[in-house]
Amino acid sequence: MDYDLLIKNGRIVDGSGLPSFIGDVGIKDGKIAELGRLRGSAARTIDAEGLAVSPGFIDHHTHMDGQILWDPFGTCEPQHGVTSIIMGNCGLALAPVKDGDEDAIVKSFVRVEAIPRAALEKGVPWGWKSYGDYLNKLEGNVGINVGGIVGHIAVRQFVMGEESVERKATSAEIDKMREAVDDAMRAGSFGLSTNRNERHMREDGLPVPSRLADDEELFGLCEVVSASNSGVIQMNMGRHCVEQIPQYDELARRTRRPIVWQSVQYKESEPELWKNMLDGIAHTFRDGYQAYGLTHTVPLMRHFSMKDAQIFDEFPVWKNLMFLPEPARKQAFADAATRAKMREDFFAPRAISFHRNWGRVFVEKAVKPENRQYVGKSVAEVAAQRQQDPLDAFLDLSLEENLETTFETTNRGFNPEVMSTIMKSPYVIIGTSDAGAHVQFGADFGYCTTLLGMWVRDRQLISLEQAIHKLTYHVASVYGIEGRGLLRPGFAADVTIFNPPTVKACAPEWAEDYPAGTKRMIQRSEGICQTIVNGKVVYEEGKISGELAGQVLRSAACRNGHR
Repeated sequence: MDYDLLIKNGRIVDGSGLPSFIGDVGIKDGKIAELGRLRGSAARTIDAEGLAVSPGFIDHHTHMDGQILWDPFGTCEPQHGVTSIIMGNCGLALAPVKDGDEDAIVKSFVRVEAIPRAALEKGVPWGWKSYGDYLNKLEGNVGINVGGIVGHIAVRQFVMGEESVERKATSAEIDKMREAVDDAMRAGSFGLSTNRNERHMREDGLPVPSRLADDEELFGLCEVVSASNSGVIQMNMGRHCVEQIPQYDELARRTRRPIVWQSVQYKESEPELWKNMLDGIAHTFRDGYQAYGLTHTVPLMRHFSMKDAQIFDEFPVWKNLMFLPEPARKQAFADAATRAKMREDFFAPRAISFHRNWGRVFVEKAVKPENRQYVGKSVAEVAAQRQQDPLDAFLDLSLEENLETTFETTNRGFNPEVMSTIMKSPYVIIGTSDAGAHVQFGADFGYCTTLLGMWVRDRQLISLEQAIHKLTYHVASVYGIEGRGLLRPGFAADVTIFNPPTVKACAPEWAEDYPAGTKRMIQRSEGICQTIVNGKVVYEEGKISGELAGQVLRSAACRNGHR
């Protein structure tokens, strides 16, 4: 056979941003063999007439570090055309780790990324120590391609133990951390991620370790990435503001590595913020350095109840209450004096991310039949109907239902013209899916299919070619994922075939497919016909094939020996 797989008559959108064209794609031995008008024989032929054929999408901002160990396909990633993921973002990784420190790592994942503790305890088969050991554990056991970034939280815990959440590091400890980062880079890490988000804490209420790092430590670790001449430095700094731009700029200049920072979004409360941030970072690029902001294709919707809400962590009084045992928390919520403190905290004049607008918090699910009249209504509407203050209505409804009332909200507004401008910016990378995290609060796997459906087809605010480029080769180029992201001879045969008139992300839904009987939110898609990983079809007609065709991706620092 000339080809293992031959894709005929599709509209090839090759990832470069160039105009698409009708043609065939021949695949042999896991690689793209030829493109054009092909007449050879094939073990299997897919007729893609009327369909788009593109490189597989690269989801670069995931927290699949745990899930990939029990779910080798990273479900629901292939359903949305994703063939490669990058884990280890926001300072969080499962390696390096010392014996006895595993639970300290779990504490950060449970609280920051809202992954059920029971799922991590049941699903993560500890046993590795180094970052390389962890990657080796995945070899031959993944259905999609998997790469990672070493996390500052894990590195600091590895060197300092529990003192990592108590104090700044000594020079000797920083040197040991540098060695750990160097070891991870040699093993194939695509860089370093760090987390200075003041809202991020462990399950026990202590700050995640990286929050205690001073600039000497941060820059010292980033210099190791610079010396490797590969990878990115990914940063979570908390509330998004223009004042952070100079630090991104300084780090880009000092390391000469791409900086990936969060995040550029439209906010109703600060309608010019996105423009000021992009204007602020423009001079970094003009001077020849790279500091990319992240953005999403939809407002990030969060689902929560007062059993487990994290969305109010910016409010000290609220945050402390949420750490109380549930009986004490209920008692506090019912107390008039506590409510007064909560109200004062909620409206205290300070800069925060939460919108503080009860008209944008909606009742998604009510437990009691008599309260189902409120489903779909905002808390402000419920309060008016019950003739109450919104805070009282919110807490009373929650208490009536044993804190099981489910609410939904988004912190960011939705301005299509502004969002399309942000997405098309050369200074912005699309995608903050957080796949594998926040599994009981939301599901944002579908940012790729949302881009293709909502923004390309329905709103026509970005071209198909530009959208595919942003989902594929742009990401591969910034992160240094070599040999992927383009449909070119010799590149890996990671391919997504989809139907442009129908492709879209479906509404999130509940599934009970996590370890220890825990549940999570998932998001299905429509219009993704086949997802092909290294020449093998891993998703087709709504089903995962079960073939472990993925590879562990490793950076150039590993392949080049990093000297």
